[in-house]
This record gives sequence, structure tokens and C-alpha cells, in this order.
Amino acid sequence: MTTSPLPAPGAPIEHYVSTAPFDPMSIEAMTAEQSKVYQASQLKLMWWRFKRHKVALWSGVFLAILYTMILMCEFLAPYNLHTRNVDHIYEPPRSVRFFHEGSFVGPFVYGRTMQLEMDTLKRLYTDDTSKVEKLRFFCRGDSYRFWGLFESNVHLVCPAENGQFFWLGTDRLGRDVLSRIIYGSRISLTIGLVGIAFSFLLGIVIGGLAGYKGGWFDLVVQRIIEVLQSIPSIPLWMALAAIMPVTWSPLLIYFGITIILGLLDWTGLARAVRSKLLALREEDYVLAAQLWAPEPAASSAGTLSLVSCRIS
Repeated sequence: MTTSPLPAPGAPIEHYVSTAPFDPMSIEAMTAEQSKVYQASQLKLMWWRFKRHKVALWSGVFLAILYTMILMCEFLAPYNLHTRNVDHIYEPPRSVRFFHEGSFVGPFVYGRTMQLEMDTLKRLYTDDTSKVEKLRFFCRGDSYRFWGLFESNVHLVCPAENGQFFWLGTDRLGRDVLSRIIYGSRISLTIGLVGIAFSFLLGIVIGGLAGYKGGWFDLVVQRIIEVLQSIPSIPLWMALAAIMPVTWSPLLIYFGITIILGLLDWTGLARAVRSKLLALREEDYVLAAQLWAPEPAASSAGTLSLVSCRIS
């Protein structure tokens, strides 16, 4: 015969209370690894994901190097931007070598001789292996104004004394192509940033206001975006190039066209920001914040009635 675990009818039921300490947050306790991930900021999460993408990481490093170089392009360029070498017009690129006749010399280039072909009036350049022109580093060469502030003539690399170093050749005026590319990178890279900055700022501000306020402002913004997006790109660029004053320098014209295109290229970003804000407005946590927002002028009864009206 087995005894029943239940008490007899009418008998008091035993009540047991544990005296062990109780931690209500024990269910949410995390390890050190979990705490590192779940408590990380959004910026840190983006950085972790960016580091996992090797192509994006090395591309970012490459762009960082390029933008660092434009800060000191005068120092990196072997020649001044306007230096002309009339005896080396249309000279092909020179190869940088390290060994001469089996022995290590260091970075150098061979000298060159030029002959004019009278039938075609073409300049023919040939390497003179008897002339070893060793390159110099952290040397003095053509003078320049660093960022237009002060005079200097220090360069990272220079040709040998009474020699020439045209790594990428020269143009029709005898100017070093490599030096002009380095100088031009400052304009190309910075103007792109200016155009993106304008379109980024306008897209976020106008698209954010359209998604947040809605109503007539959103309708007006959407109609403006539709009109701007309906304009063909190529005729627009041709019109912009035609209306620029002829007295402006090429740099100023390029800068002006980039600014105008940046002012017209914010429409796609504005629509993306607007749609994101419209989606966020319908989230549950936004509604909860609106329902429980403190109102200093209202009493507790008035707050409860306001919440009831909102829920209904």
C-alpha cells in the first residue's frame, strides 16, 4: 500500500519558502564574450563587419594612402607642375633599375640620347647604358610653394645631377607626366569629396524632413525630386559646360560643375532617407514613446485619459 503525496482532506498544505539568495537578473547574465558583442556600440559593430570584408578593408587603406599623398603632392612630385624640358618632348617612360652589369647599384635610370628622324620629324630616344643616373632621395630640386604658403625645394626623389627622371615620360611641352598626375590627384580627389558632401547633406536634410513632417512638405519635395530625376544627364552636363564664363580657369569651371551636379544629385539619397523614416515612424517603440511621453502641464488623471484616447 502506497501513501498518497497529497494531504488529507481539510489538512493544511505545507508551504515552503527558499532562503537562498535570489538574483532577478540571473537569467540575463552574459559571459564576457557575449557582453562584448551585445553591449558594443553601432559604430563598433560596423567596424567589426568592415574588417571582415578584406576587399573593402584594403580598398579603404588604398584610398587613405591616396588622400594622405595629396596633402604633400609638392614634396612627392619629382618636378614642379610647370617645369618644361624642351630637349625631352614626348619622351617615353624610363624604367627604374637596381642592378647594372650584375652588381647592385640601387635605384637608377639609364641616360638617353635623342635623334630626330628627318623623314617623319619623329624623336627617337635610345637608352645609353654607359650613363648610370642614380636617383637621389630627400633632395633639393625644383622650387615650389607648399600649399601656396611658403617656398621650398625639397623633394622625395630627384634625378641625378645633370640627369633626368621621367618615370612616366613627358608630354608635348616636355613636362613630367608623373608630376602632373600627382598634382592633378589633389584636384580630382578633393572635388569629388565636395560634390558628395553637398549631395549627402541635402539628401539627409531634405529627405529627413520630408519623412518626419510629411503632409504638404513631403508632397512638394517628391514633386521636385521627380522633376530633377526626369532631366537627362548628358544634355544637362552640356548645358552646364556651355553656361560657364569663358574667363574662368579650368579648375574653377570644373569646381563649379561639380558643385551644381552635387546640388542635383541628392534626390536618390533623399528618397532613401524618407522611406526609412516613414518605416521607423510605424515601429512599436515609437508608438510606445508617444503614449508614455511625460506632459508637465497634465495631471495623472489627464495623462491616463490621454493615453486611453490614443489607444482607442
